[in-house]
Amino acid sequence: MYSKTRQQLAALLLGLTVFYSAARAQSPAAIPAYLQPEVAAVFGGISPDSIRTVMSILASDSLQGRQPGTHGFAMASDYVQSKFKAIGLLPGVGGDSYIQPVLFKKATVVEAGSALQVGGVVLTYGQDYLLHPYFYHPTSTVAAQLVFVGYGIYAPELKYDDYGNIDVKGKIVVYLDQAPAIFPSNERAYFSSPATKYAEAVKKGAVGVITVSLSGTAATWEAAAKRAGQGTYRWAEASGQLQPDFPELKVVAALNPARAAALFSSSGHDWQSVVEKAKAGQPQSFPLGISASLQVTTSLVDVKTSNLVGVIPGSDPVLKSQYIVYAAHLDHFGIGSPVKGDSIYNGAHDNASGVALLLEIARTFRRLPTTPKRSVIITIVTGEELGLLGSDYFINHPTVPRKDIVANLALDMPFFFHPVLDIVPYGAVHSSLSHQVEAAAGYLGLGIGPDPFPEQVVFIRSDHYSFIRKGIPALFIKSGFKTVVGDTVDRSRSDVDWRKTTYHTPQDDMSQAFDFDAAATHVKLNFLIGLLVCEEKERPTWNKGDFFGGRLGNSK
Repeated sequence: MYSKTRQQLAALLLGLTVFYSAARAQSPAAIPAYLQPEVAAVFGGISPDSIRTVMSILASDSLQGRQPGTHGFAMASDYVQSKFKAIGLLPGVGGDSYIQPVLFKKATVVEAGSALQVGGVVLTYGQDYLLHPYFYHPTSTVAAQLVFVGYGIYAPELKYDDYGNIDVKGKIVVYLDQAPAIFPSNERAYFSSPATKYAEAVKKGAVGVITVSLSGTAATWEAAAKRAGQGTYRWAEASGQLQPDFPELKVVAALNPARAAALFSSSGHDWQSVVEKAKAGQPQSFPLGISASLQVTTSLVDVKTSNLVGVIPGSDPVLKSQYIVYAAHLDHFGIGSPVKGDSIYNGAHDNASGVALLLEIARTFRRLPTTPKRSVIITIVTGEELGLLGSDYFINHPTVPRKDIVANLALDMPFFFHPVLDIVPYGAVHSSLSHQVEAAAGYLGLGIGPDPFPEQVVFIRSDHYSFIRKGIPALFIKSGFKTVVGDTVDRSRSDVDWRKTTYHTPQDDMSQAFDFDAAATHVKLNFLIGLLVCEEKERPTWNKGDFFGGRLGNSK
C-alpha cells in the first residue's frame, strides 16, 4: 500500500512539475520591484501572537463550537465584527452593515414515516439504508425499476460514460460513490460530487437514486447513520424559497455496502466483478432485474444565521470596481456526542485558524501605505460544515456585481503543525492564478507540490469551490509535507493521522501543538497572492482548454 502511494505521488509530482515549468515562462519571475519595499514592511507587522489570540477566543468552550443558529455562533460573529471595525474594514452589505443574513432550512428524516423495499424485501432504516430528506414536501414516494449505472458519471471531456445507451427515464438509478481513479485529481473530485451525479441523473430522467459506497466499512456506515440523525441543511431565500436543488429526484437513498451483493443477485452480474470493473475505470450499466419502492417523510425547521462582509476599497480609478474575495468559515459542529469525555467541538484548526489568518491578512492589507488597485472583500461565512452553504449563498447573492469578482482565496485549516516549506495550491493548475502562486511561493522560498491524496477529493470540500461553480477562478492552499532538518516526524503520516484522530472531534482544540510562525507564513502567502492579483492589469483567466473553465467558466 505504501509503495503504491509513493508511486502515485511521484507520477502526480512529475505532471505538476511539467505544468509549473511551462507556467514559469509566463509568470512573474519575482514580486514587482515597486511592491517589494511595501511587502517587506508589512510582513514585519504580521503577528503570530495575534493569530494565537483570535484562535483561542474563537475555539474557547464559551463559544460552544460555533454551530449556526446558536448563541455560541452569534457570540463568535459579534467578536469578528469587532475585529472588522478595529481593522478598519468598511461595511460590505449595503454600505452600512457587515451582516448578510442567511436563512437555513434544516430537514430531518422522520424514520417512522419512511421505508424502503427492494424486490419485495423490507429493509431496516439505519441498519440497511439511509434516506436523504426531501425538502419540497413532507412525504415523497417513488416505486420503479432499478438500473445500475456504474459511478453515475457522464464525462465526455474524459471519454467516459457510465450511462451508455441505457434508458433510465422513470427509473431509480443505483450507482457507486466516488469517481474512477483514472480521472485527473480535480476532475475526479468534481465528478465525485453528489450534486454533479444528481444533475446527470435528472437529465437522464431518473426519479430516484440509491448510492452504494465503494470503500464503505461497518465503521463508516455506523458513522454515517449517526450523522444522518443530525439533519441536512439548505439555504433559502427570505421568502422561504429553497436554493436550487433536485426536486425531480423523489427519493435519494444510501444502501449499506453489506447489502450490495444481494442487490445484484437478479442482474446476472456478480458484485465483486462489478467492483473490479469500477476500480479499473470501466464504464458499466445494466438493469438490476428488480424494482424498489421508497418513501421518505421529512420535518423542516428554520435556522437563522449570517455571513460577515467587509471591504477594503481599491485605489485605481478603473480597477477598484473589481474585487478579489477572501473567505473563511466561522462555523463548526457545536455540542455533540462526547469523545474522550468532551462534547464541545471547538474547531480550533477547523476553522478558527482560517478566520484568524484572514483577519491578519485584512490587517496586513490595511497597513499598506497605498491600498491595492483592485478592491478586497473579506468574507467570514457560515455553514461550510453543512455543505459550503454560506459561501454558496454569498456568491448567489453577492454584495457586488458577480461579474466584477475576479478571484477567490479560501482559508480553511491550512495545516500549521510544523514549519511550512512547501504548499499544495488546490485550483492553481486551472487558471492564471498559478502565476501569482508561483511568484509568491518563490518570494517566500516555498516549494509547490501536487495533491497528495486525490481520493479525498479535497478540491470540492472547501468554500473556494462555491466560487469555482460560478466560473470564478479560486484557490485553496494547504501545507505540504516537507519539513526542517532534524524533524524526525514523517509529516505525510502525522498530518493524515490528525485527520483520523482529531479532525471533526472535540479534540480539535487549542491544546494542540500549533506552529504559529508557520501560521504567519500562510498569512504572508495568501496576502501576497491576493496583492499580486489586485495589482495585475488583467483579471485572472481560466487556462485555455481547461476542464473547469470549459464547464463552469468563461476563459475570456
